Amino acid sequence: MQLSPARRLRGYTLIEVLITVFIIAVGLLSAAALQAMSKKAAFDAIQRGSANILAQDLVERLRGNAGNLASYAPSGTVTVSADALPAEQTCTASAPCTGPQLAAFDLWQWWQSLDGASEQIVEGSGSNASRSNAGGLRSPTGCIQRTAGSCQATVAIAWRGMTRIRQGDSTNADDPTNNGCGQSRADYEWDSGDRTSYRRVLVLQVNLGAGPCP
Repeated sequence: MQLSPARRLRGYTLIEVLITVFIIAVGLLSAAALQAMSKKAAFDAIQRGSANILAQDLVERLRGNAGNLASYAPSGTVTVSADALPAEQTCTASAPCTGPQLAAFDLWQWWQSLDGASEQIVEGSGSNASRSNAGGLRSPTGCIQRTAGSCQATVAIAWRGMTRIRQGDSTNADDPTNNGCGQSRADYEWDSGDRTSYRRVLVLQVNLGAGPCP
């Protein structure tokens, strides 16, 4: 049976192919954008989870050395960052740390965890080996806030997130972004116009007893 010319020419036209390619390309681009957004959200979630663990870590250190609270935060705000790195203490079993020395060691060790220095990647070998921090938070700042003589302290951790968020909701006293920890850091890119920043902050309160506290 011989096909008619009309039936022999039936098939996809170039326009139909181009439309199909365009639709597939739009779908793939949308999927790629969604994947990028989900990666950012996952990274922010991991960072917040790490910040919560690190804040709880310092709270337990404060409770374990409550008699030397003034060595952690004498008054006002103590900022723990690369610019104010406490000295590492070298205490031994035969010469154990005093309370203030333990406080200095706690702050030093806490900063190592914040900055990721407690977990490092070694690249290369021998004299060409280099180390880089593998854990911690992105551009972290740690703060301990306390009024002199008070047994209550505030532990705050600020870091850089993946997207801008509004800072300092004056209508909500419980908004953690009202906390001053890390607000002056340039790498958080504060915009005074719309009050947004890449800054993230987590705040925990700790009560160490009825007092009096030094």
